[in-house]
Amino acid sequence: MKMIEKAVRKYGFFPYYTEQISSHLFRVSDGRHDYALKKSRLTEETVHLWEHVYHQAHALQLKNILPVYLTVDSKLYAWVDGIYYYMTPWKKSNSPNNQEEVRDVFRTIGEVHAKTKQTQSIDAHSVHNRFSDYRSQCRNFQDTLLDFVKQFEQNRFMSPFELQVCTHYHVLVNVITELDAQVAHFIDAWEENSAWSYCLCHGNLNVEHILSHHQPHIINWEKASYDNPIIDLTAFLKNQVRYYDQSPEDMAELFPSYSHRNPLDEKEWHLLLIHLLDPGHYIQLIEGYISAQSGHSMIAQQKMLQHAFRQLQLGLDWSLRLKSDIAPDSETHAES
Repeated sequence: MKMIEKAVRKYGFFPYYTEQISSHLFRVSDGRHDYALKKSRLTEETVHLWEHVYHQAHALQLKNILPVYLTVDSKLYAWVDGIYYYMTPWKKSNSPNNQEEVRDVFRTIGEVHAKTKQTQSIDAHSVHNRFSDYRSQCRNFQDTLLDFVKQFEQNRFMSPFELQVCTHYHVLVNVITELDAQVAHFIDAWEENSAWSYCLCHGNLNVEHILSHHQPHIINWEKASYDNPIIDLTAFLKNQVRYYDQSPEDMAELFPSYSHRNPLDEKEWHLLLIHLLDPGHYIQLIEGYISAQSGHSMIAQQKMLQHAFRQLQLGLDWSLRLKSDIAPDSETHAES
């Protein structure tokens, strides 16, 4: 704990009590107040953008970005033996788990994206080529999955995992068909409007990095970047639908809290659906099972496969909503 003591001293007080919460998080008390000390994974290359997050939060009044304390020499971090530490207020770590809390999280993400949003024009030709190549790859997905199903069906007794893949197959066919259509729509929308939005993105947005006590606070901006908002939305939606109880219908009902603050244009909607419909992770899980190199038990592999399938179901459900002119950010969904 010597390094922790050195880091805390950079903030001008001696810890009265220190509790190690995890390998990178410490709860520190001076006898009156509690603080969270984070042993970060920041590097010399990433620390400057991390600092920029907090300068932006101050300048733009992004109150849902949990602030960091200044050291005695007015720095945002304490550098001790080659490691960057930073200190924040200690907040109860209630992850958002009900609809109202998730709605608040969408609202918070939307505000950060909207207040830091900028646009630029990108060469449409290069984007067209990249997504045309991806579309060709998508067309091979169905053959790959069909080969897996044929292989499993040759077994006299299928394992639970193999049976799960065969049961999912008819849905995956629809997913891949819809993915191909969304890529085509994205290319068409891009050729009509090459303006590209980018904003401050968290880079690893999930409920573990959101404290929902009275109001949401987003923590751990160590992987922050300036990118299209779809990067954050995809990460959060995948996490929610894989590991929590929100259904596609729940997500559609809650999403207007985001889109009322930072509306997505047509090509961003198609890009979001492309990310959600991408079966790459699902296929990787099957390949890991076949090669027997996943390192997980049968039950664990089944759970991971089901989680990946839930993500694809979300993409398929939202695609159908858009086709029916009932997009998840439709005005018919009232924001509370």
